[in-house]
Amino acid sequence: MKSEKGITLTTLVIYMIVMILVISILSIISNFFYANKGYILDSSKNISEYNKFNMFFIEDVKNNKSAEVYEEENKIVFADGTVYSYVHGDTGIYRNKVKICNNIELCNFKKITETTENTNTEKQILKVRMVINGAKIFETENSYVLKYW
Repeated sequence: MKSEKGITLTTLVIYMIVMILVISILSIISNFFYANKGYILDSSKNISEYNKFNMFFIEDVKNNKSAEVYEEENKIVFADGTVYSYVHGDTGIYRNKVKICNNIELCNFKKITETTENTNTEKQILKVRMVINGAKIFETENSYVLKYW
């Protein structure tokens, strides 16, 4: 009698079930990947607005020894005349009347003076609280130390 080797109906059904499971798992994983990719692209727009502000602001903080903060006007005036301002309804931050950031929901400037313990030197600290609107709201508060040496 001949040996009849081949695929039986039972093994064919098992192969089909395994293939369907593998394909469904891969489709679920790829669906999550592409959904999160869009979320990351939207949130990176918010971070880029903060980075633009940070790039200009750090340069001015490093080059100046003093600054005046007008909290009610949301404005900082550095010793060299550079002005940063935020107008609440405009959703932008201006540096010398040039708009450097967009989609800003809120921006507050504060100035704190501290004395170092070792050298009794006063240093000025500028605190900037920023809320950026987008797909997800990005909120940060950073402290910048003006040049004091």
